[in-house]
Amino acid sequence: MNKKFSILKFTLCLLIGIAILAAPLSSAFAGGPKIKAMTRNLYLGADIFKVVEASQSTDLYAIPTAVAEVFQTAMFTNFPARAEVIADEIAMFEPDVVGLQEVSTYYIQTPGDYLFGNTVQASDLVIDFYTVLDAALKARGMEYTPFTVTNADIEMPMFYPIESNPRNLSDARLVDHDMILVRKGHDAVEVLNGNYQDQLELDLGGETAKFTRGYLAVDVDIKGTEYRFVNTHLEIAGATDSVFRIYQDWQMQELLGTIGLIQGAGAKPLIMVGDFNSSPDDVEGIGILPHPDGDIPIKYIPPYMQAVNAGYLDTWRLQKKYDDGFTSGFDEYVSDPFDELTSRIDLVFLSPLDLTLDKTLCDIVGNEISDMVPNTNAPGYYLWPSDHAGVVAKIKF
Repeated sequence: MNKKFSILKFTLCLLIGIAILAAPLSSAFAGGPKIKAMTRNLYLGADIFKVVEASQSTDLYAIPTAVAEVFQTAMFTNFPARAEVIADEIAMFEPDVVGLQEVSTYYIQTPGDYLFGNTVQASDLVIDFYTVLDAALKARGMEYTPFTVTNADIEMPMFYPIESNPRNLSDARLVDHDMILVRKGHDAVEVLNGNYQDQLELDLGGETAKFTRGYLAVDVDIKGTEYRFVNTHLEIAGATDSVFRIYQDWQMQELLGTIGLIQGAGAKPLIMVGDFNSSPDDVEGIGILPHPDGDIPIKYIPPYMQAVNAGYLDTWRLQKKYDDGFTSGFDEYVSDPFDELTSRIDLVFLSPLDLTLDKTLCDIVGNEISDMVPNTNAPGYYLWPSDHAGVVAKIKF
């Protein structure tokens, strides 16, 4: 056989062999595991810290007046109208899993008995955010299985004006939830559900109110690949020396430690989402913990920094190109079209485990004027979908 022909034949066979070997690898790579994850703070509808400010007043009517203002603002910001836009967002991107925060339920009791021992909890339902959003999703042909952790359950007296008695005393109750929604067709099982051990407690006119926050985790099977999905809503940040910073530090430590334990018992690629009330701009500092014997300075590490130091990847920054990606926060009334978002605290973190990351693409939703919806409770006004924007992360391995 001609030597040159033999070399040519060998080369062609080698190239064909490489092509055959490469084909399944290339095909598997192109069709590798993918997941679309979303985080969305629904916004409870008002600034509840107005009640905290009112508790510092010596006016006996300050707290019931502030509670009434918060309640009326929550009604003004009209969650049923806002839910339509949020349902549109979910229907547009069709995320496999959604992490929701501030999934609120409001109850009322008239006449109220809070000032007389609060023997009966307010139970007349005013609005259940999840029921409203779920109905809007189903109207769009979207079905999701819900998993829930119940957080703060706070009841306070308020002046609830009615025609017969404009100073009628009622009780208003707010129950806060975080939720994970898993798209129909994906098998899912809850593996973690709890409230943080360290919760901020505030004195509201002689009564202690605990602003309970929590977390939950669900294992989801998406086309044969199992993921662990975690959702949380940490304590607010406050000023750089505030006690709030200390509590959100402690809560993040607990969350990462708890996740570490369940990962050790059976690790899966993990996606952690939520309103972390912490941004990439946060730095370590000293917070002041009030104490009867004297305030105590305590060093804190911001949640974002803790996550990155623990090896979690920020999907926003994994993109080839990205901007500030601000997600927070519009004002209390969410009705100013010229308002601007100023920080990125709604985050999607990733721990790929043994999967090789290909790329991530992230979208911010609910941050354009075109996203505003008419407020049917106040003709002439328009509303942002929430005081936060949402984040959708498309992750490909």
